[in-house]
Order: sequence, then C-alpha cells, then structure tokens
Amino acid sequence: MGESFLDNETWRYFWHPVCTVKELADSDKGRGELLCARLLGTELVIARLDSGVVAMNNRCPHRSAKLHLGWNRGDSVQCPYHGWQWGADGSCKGIPAAPDGPIPPNARATSYDCAERYGLVWVRLDGSAGTAIPGHPVFDDPTFRCMPGPSYDWKTHSARRVENYTDLAHFPFVHPETLGSAGHVTFLTPQIAFRKEGRMRFRYAPPEGARNAVDASGNFSPLAFSDYTIRLPFGVTVDLTLQNGARTVLWVWATPLDDIHCRSFWFACRNGDLDGPDQPHIDQQMRILEEDVDIVESQDPEQIPHPRDEIAVAPDKVSLTYRRLLYELCKAKAQGPEALKALLDTERDDI
Repeated sequence: MGESFLDNETWRYFWHPVCTVKELADSDKGRGELLCARLLGTELVIARLDSGVVAMNNRCPHRSAKLHLGWNRGDSVQCPYHGWQWGADGSCKGIPAAPDGPIPPNARATSYDCAERYGLVWVRLDGSAGTAIPGHPVFDDPTFRCMPGPSYDWKTHSARRVENYTDLAHFPFVHPETLGSAGHVTFLTPQIAFRKEGRMRFRYAPPEGARNAVDASGNFSPLAFSDYTIRLPFGVTVDLTLQNGARTVLWVWATPLDDIHCRSFWFACRNGDLDGPDQPHIDQQMRILEEDVDIVESQDPEQIPHPRDEIAVAPDKVSLTYRRLLYELCKAKAQGPEALKALLDTERDDI
C-alpha cells in the first residue's frame, strides 16, 4: 500500500478534544492537578489555572523536563526540575535560582488555544484559520438526556474511524445481531448535501427490518431513518429515529493522537425514558464498538491511502465524498489559513 495522500499538518488548524473535564479534575499525575495529553504527535500538559484551562507543550524550555510532573501553582505551571514557572500565555513568571532576574527574553513556553465545552477540554494547535469548536445539536436541549461514554483509543487514523462510523454497507457483516440484519446486504446510495462550517450531511431510510438502533430502554429496535452529519475533519453526529418515533442522537469526535492513532470522545443522547438508567445505553454502544475495533485496526495502511491503492464502487459514495473533502482541506491549507477558512465557510451545492 502507498502512503496517505492527505497532509496531516492540516488538522492543526482545528479544535480537538484531548481529555474530559473530569479526567483533569481527577488527575493524580504530577504533583498538582496536571494532566499529560497528546494531539497530532505533540505532547501537552493540561492544567486548570486561575484564568481557566490551559494547554502547553509538555517540555520545559529550560532543560526539557516534562511539565506534567511538576506543580499547578494557580497562576502558573511549575517545572519539576528547576521550578521555573510558566503562565497561561507561556511567559516565564519566575526562576527560583535567579529570583532577582532578569528573565531571559526567550524564556517562553509554547502555549495553545484551549477551552471547555460539553465537559471536554479542547485544544487547537494553530488558530490562524479561525475555526470553531464543533457544535452539538442536543447537548443543551432539555428534552434530551446526554450521556458521555468512555473515550477509547484505536490504532487507526481519525479519518478511518470516521469512515467506519458512517459506513452503511458493513452493518450486516460486522453487526448482524445489533445494528444490521444478515438478510439485508444492499442499500440505496444516499443523497449527500453540503452546508457551511464544514458539514456534510446525508439521510438513510433502510428497508423494513434492515437496520436497528438502541431504543430508550437500551435495547435494539427497528430504525425508521437516520440523519448523518460529518463535521470536518473528524466529527460525526447521527440522529436516529426509531419506528416508534423515539430519537437517539450519537455524537463522536475522533481526535488524532498522531498519524496512526486516534482517541474518540462521544455522547449518546435520548429523548425518551429520561429518568431511566444510563448504563444499558452505554453498554450497547460499547458492544457495537467491540464488534468494529479489530476489523478497523486490521486495515492497512492505518491512514487513508491514495485513491489508486484501493477499489471503489457506487456504495462507497459517502467515504469517497468525505475523502474528497479532506483532500480539499489539505489543498486549501497549502495556500494558507485564509484559504482554509474560506473553504470551510463555503455553501456547497447538493450532489
């Protein structure tokens, strides 16, 4: 197999969740509420300082010790080796061995854009394209109950993870007793629509008995139709309507840890049985993931390969369109951040 035709530096311009707020609060790493995280091959230290959550490169600029082994001092992260203190913007706040200064002008840690949303800590390595944290359609909707599932790591590129999540043809083979049915192996190729903010949408109405989803009680029930939204580059929302009218909204973002590993953060939201137990819903979704993981991790290479290295047919329309959009992002990135922003803001025609 050949190398990927995508430029993985492109994803630095987007926000990605790197941990949950709970993970940060419960962290026993280091010696003062510091958490080590990873994004696009960059190791980060995450901290909640007095000014809010912050993300920095995990290496102290002084002698390269890992900052997450140090201390959270409220207004700064203190290195475990020599105690140098780094503020939220990366500026050096103090050098214990030289308290009277001066602080060298190049004493600055690399800091990144960092924010909280949906109980997740998001990081953007490069903010020059002006991208936004992706939306969640029902997180703040009081008619839904949203449950965060446990994040999980797969040895595959984030784009491969998104393709698996939006692949309709694998249900009867990988999920014959959960999502699909062994007797239904064909489906209509959906119409794909484009919207602003890097969204790709399609709706699928399966034949009778061909597709199931988790219902309000945590069991598998017949599906009426599903609406998929891919938020570029690595987010998916699936709005599932059961034949009884109940809705389940699944939301996932596949954060690229590096070029061949991703960590998925996800929510399962329902508009029925709001006071019922949550664990059956989490358990059923985890059952589905366990059916997928070995097969997805077996794909070679882990990254999306060049089109000449794989075979495509009409039912691959969703993945082919998604790949084309990722490639367009990479081409725009090569022209600069403004070109990337303009592409994301473009209203596309239905195809």
